Amino acid sequence: MKKIEKGNDNDANSIVKQIRADDHYYRSIIENNSFYVIKTDLEGKYTYMNPFFCQKFGLEPAELLGTPSLDLIIEEDHQACIDTVQQCFINPGQSHWVILRKPHSTGILSTQWEFRTVPDESGNSFELLCIGHNITSLIMRQQELQTLVNVTADQNKKLINFTYIISHNIRSHVANIIGIIDLNDDGNEQEKDMSWDIIKKSVSGLDATIRNLSDVINIQTNTNLLIKKIYVKDEIIRIIDSIRILFDKANAKISYHFEESIFLQTNPAYLESIVLNLLTNALKYKSPHRALEVDLNVIEQDGYNILIFKDNGVGINLETNGEEIFGMYKTFHGNADAKGLGLFIIKNQIEALGGMIEVESTLNESTTFKVFFPVDKSINA
Repeated sequence: MKKIEKGNDNDANSIVKQIRADDHYYRSIIENNSFYVIKTDLEGKYTYMNPFFCQKFGLEPAELLGTPSLDLIIEEDHQACIDTVQQCFINPGQSHWVILRKPHSTGILSTQWEFRTVPDESGNSFELLCIGHNITSLIMRQQELQTLVNVTADQNKKLINFTYIISHNIRSHVANIIGIIDLNDDGNEQEKDMSWDIIKKSVSGLDATIRNLSDVINIQTNTNLLIKKIYVKDEIIRIIDSIRILFDKANAKISYHFEESIFLQTNPAYLESIVLNLLTNALKYKSPHRALEVDLNVIEQDGYNILIFKDNGVGINLETNGEEIFGMYKTFHGNADAKGLGLFIIKNQIEALGGMIEVESTLNESTTFKVFFPVDKSINA
């Protein structure tokens, strides 16, 4: 009987030694691997942290055991951590993943964690096991990729704007010149002399457009648009002179309600495109029952210089079309010449400048466009 008891004692001692050996083996793996291992109680207070975690973040376990684990997570990520812990209690025995950012001497480190509840002998959760690793380099590569995507998208937007400026602005100048030539063929000597003066202004306007486009080309590899100081009245008169024949044919009247000293800080090519587009839109959608009148004004408000275009044309039904007015390929009057690109491009151009555009309109009475240019742009001129 004693021999059996002695044998049982030997077996028990052997099992205990094996357990201790296994525990030492697995603990050495946990404490010497390059991943973070921490445990907390059900209230989220530290009960264990492996040496690698402590070394990486310069921590002393004796000072942190029993303190809230949220203290080592940046505040913006607290809720994500709490939500993940709650999922562990809702679905015990399953792993739940979360990315948390932690302060470090070199900055903020991004870490990915696997959370899992640890059951006691009765199967009830009594502890939370968290295993994590550093993914900062991966996050940085993702951010670099997103930056590249954003730059590419910005370049594509510039390309669309550039293409539109070419197709619309230069076409307007050319249409004006063709109109002058047609009148010149049928006119007398005095009219021909006047036509040449108009052609000179139109060609000068076309040259300015091409030079502005050249500036755009030169900055296509830059995410920032070239910003210059532009006197509004001089620029609008130049643009109108370049398409004078179109306004003369429409017997249009243009009124200015601001001083010659008023200026904008903006990109010349984009400003020309916006002004030319809104003016030709006013011509295109003028009322058949009255002569076209266009009122122009500039006011300063809430950090913006607002360029205001008001015409007495056919107007737009904003109740029906208000949400789509700046959409691509959206047209509202059945005009055969309408492509539905003008207002879409204007919106993209002014947003690229950090501004915005608004519209007010009464059907068969008037339309007012307000173009907001930021006043705090740096002047590169």
